[in-house]
Amino acid sequence: MSTTLTFRLAKEREERLRREAEEKGISLNTLANQIFEEHEWNRYMQKFGTIILSRDAFKMLLDELDEDTIIRIADEIGDKIPKEFILFKWKEINMNNILSFLKIYFKHCRYGEYDESFNKISIKHDLGMKGSLFLKTFIDTTLRTFNKRCIIKYTEHTLIVDLSPSYG
Repeated sequence: MSTTLTFRLAKEREERLRREAEEKGISLNTLANQIFEEHEWNRYMQKFGTIILSRDAFKMLLDELDEDTIIRIADEIGDKIPKEFILFKWKEINMNNILSFLKIYFKHCRYGEYDESFNKISIKHDLGMKGSLFLKTFIDTTLRTFNKRCIIKYTEHTLIVDLSPSYG
């Protein structure tokens, strides 16, 4: 279901929005919906005290940590944040909400490109091998927290998460 809204915008802002929509090859309406979706996500993340950190800065931090520390940190984050977020946003924990969380987490935190099909998730990122270790541990812990099992294979820039064990 959709609705129609009317806004007054400064002419310069309208022009910038129209240019951006054209550059992205999407309609102004689609761009506006993307902006509102991003606003909704940011509203939730502000309630969790989230800060914005560039991908390069995050990679530099990871590169300075040893693997055991990365695993410990990702494990702690994966054990706490997803559960709190899912309950806050959807009020119910189920596999659909877990997967929705992961999808929007990757999309809005911009850790990497997320794709899901046939009980598999693939993630392409630029965080290097320690980034893969962090993301692998985060995803594995998130799913284990909800008693879901998966198999994760990873390289320096890609993760493949096989969810089949969690359904079978």
